[in-house]
Amino acid sequence: MEKKSLLFLVFSVLLAGGCSYPLQELGLYKTDGAGIPGLGSLQTKAVNFETVKLTAMRTCLECHTSGSRSMDTAEEVLVQKESILSAVHKESMPPRSSGYKPLTACEKQILETWIEDQTHERKSTQKVGQLAACAGVEAPKEKPKTDLKSLELSFANLQAEIFGPKCMACHSQERAKRTVLEDVNVIREKGFLKEKAEDSILYQIVVPGLYKRFMPPQNGKYGIAPLTADEVDYLKRWIDAGAPL
Repeated sequence: MEKKSLLFLVFSVLLAGGCSYPLQELGLYKTDGAGIPGLGSLQTKAVNFETVKLTAMRTCLECHTSGSRSMDTAEEVLVQKESILSAVHKESMPPRSSGYKPLTACEKQILETWIEDQTHERKSTQKVGQLAACAGVEAPKEKPKTDLKSLELSFANLQAEIFGPKCMACHSQERAKRTVLEDVNVIREKGFLKEKAEDSILYQIVVPGLYKRFMPPQNGKYGIAPLTADEVDYLKRWIDAGAPL
């Protein structure tokens, strides 16, 4: 079998099976240590939307992939450019309450340059390395995907892996009008935790049809995806284990 055909077959099998193994571990290609095949330094990359998605928007796209606040396409980002730039400059986004760091000066300049080019309908010929804030900056390293099935059951891990990206944009101390999910004792006091997950509002509310409300809201306002099957399973096992710290 020819090499191209073999690779196509392997990719097809992986996609069909939903396999999440890093392809470099399967020997299909080698990365340069940055987590992005062949990217390495950003210096020679053009200031285009793909580069924006790899840098300034990479954390945004953990949540904003659907609904009215989706940022998955260039058109969607441009429609929201004023609010995005305002949030980025105020450093209110990505949300600090969810554990995200503010954009770096280089990431901000990449985003600003791309938006400026698009606004004036000009094709960018600039490279990242030509931007003043990006001299010598390397490509961001991708966070490896956590295996929730083997992850230790703890409130700290629940916050880091699930509450952080899916809930804390609203349910943090900074959002005092909403239920705070930063303290397991507060969650208990609110009556959201019972001995079994099936009886706990904290679990019911993330499973469609189990409670009068469903979270995260899928009304298009927040653009946060529902919990995945593995995330729901981790939450269930954590509750059933007695909600360990």
